[in-house]
Amino acid sequence: MKAIYYIFLVPVCLSAACGGNQAEKAAPQGLPEKPAVKLITLKLEPVSNKLNLTGEIIPFDRANIYARTPGYVKEVKVDIGSKVSKGQILCILDAPELKAAQAQSQSNSMGTKSKYESSRSTYLRLLKAAQTPGAVADNELEIARNQMRTDSSVYQASRSAALATGAMQDYLVIRSPFNGVVTERNVFKGDFVDNTGKTLLFRVEDNSSLRVDVAVPEVYNSTILKDNEASFTVSANPGQLFKAKLARKSDAIDPQTRSETWELTFPNTNGLLKPGMFAQIVFPVSRPKEGFLVPFKAVVTTQERKFVIRVENGKTKWVDVKTGFTGKEKTEISGDLKPGDQLVAQANEELKEGTTVQVK
Repeated sequence: MKAIYYIFLVPVCLSAACGGNQAEKAAPQGLPEKPAVKLITLKLEPVSNKLNLTGEIIPFDRANIYARTPGYVKEVKVDIGSKVSKGQILCILDAPELKAAQAQSQSNSMGTKSKYESSRSTYLRLLKAAQTPGAVADNELEIARNQMRTDSSVYQASRSAALATGAMQDYLVIRSPFNGVVTERNVFKGDFVDNTGKTLLFRVEDNSSLRVDVAVPEVYNSTILKDNEASFTVSANPGQLFKAKLARKSDAIDPQTRSETWELTFPNTNGLLKPGMFAQIVFPVSRPKEGFLVPFKAVVTTQERKFVIRVENGKTKWVDVKTGFTGKEKTEISGDLKPGDQLVAQANEELKEGTTVQVK
């Protein structure tokens, strides 16, 4: 008996074998998505800032007092902290050699005066006698006149020398040049001092009014100080606010620090502040003209440049800028910009120039 075999064919169709790849390739590709950005509109507005700087308090007047003639300290009449008035004696020097020189000078002056008076008397007698024709020779009268003139010159010179020596005596009395306080004393009774400027005798300062010197950066040179007034604090009086008026500017930029010195004046009526203190000063300054202020994130800073991204006709453009005043939330910028320009609010380097964007 013969065996009968049946073969059943089962059709199998796999998706990969049925043209799946061709279907994917045939699917349409979508266009690249445009970056969505938020824009800000530039407008001119007042630009102001509060500038915090450190200044030094110095006296209104300060005098370093040295001896103008050598001598020994005979008497000291003041000490540090002594309040003095203009012309008040600070100390007295003693110089025996100067006294001897003055006596000698006065003696010389008296001798030359006597000689001058004698020659003058001789000349006047001869001049009177010469009125009689032939009584006095013309040559004799001329000699007497020249002698009188010579003696007169010698007398005037000796008199001037005596006055100068007398003036040197005044240098032995050291006086205060103005009203103030003695802040330094470096001599004691019996000390020898000279007039070479090596020994500082006293330092006198007028602290009734004070100056506050501040180095203001060059970028703030053309700014305007509101009401010409600034407030400041000192560590010695925490919590107490002082106000000072702007008195003057140096009108020059220091090449070392690139800053200009501004000087404020403060009436130290109660004597609360002392020269040498440091003041923490707040300057409310503003630009004379309006400018552009933008958020910090609108400015991109790299090693090569600093720029903002302007959107023109839907495309980005990098615009180089310089920054100025910096506030709590915004910074001042300047460059090839004008009112109405649209800038990206949160700019970055990845948003390349020429990119088409859409506005949020």
